[in-house]
Amino acid sequence: MLRKHVVRFLGALAALTPWLVAQFPDIPWEALIPFSLALLGGAEVAQRVEDQKTDTALSEPSPDEAAAAAHLRLALLEMEHSSKGGTLEE
Repeated sequence: MLRKHVVRFLGALAALTPWLVAQFPDIPWEALIPFSLALLGGAEVAQRVEDQKTDTALSEPSPDEAAAAAHLRLALLEMEHSSKGGTLEE
């Protein structure tokens, strides 16, 4: 489940950092800055991976387009066959 929602999880953890500073004033906030940056960097990497998967999926033809092309070829073959005077029952 975490792998599926890693970007959301890392973003929530990064957003939690200011709350930690407010709730626990004894925590040095300077120490949390690298933690927040690491979380946001990890979220950025995960988002780029997701964007790459989306781009790959969008560059492939959809099954609907392949089916439409097959129907068009079949219609052209039928038109060619009927123009020669033949019937499909032959």
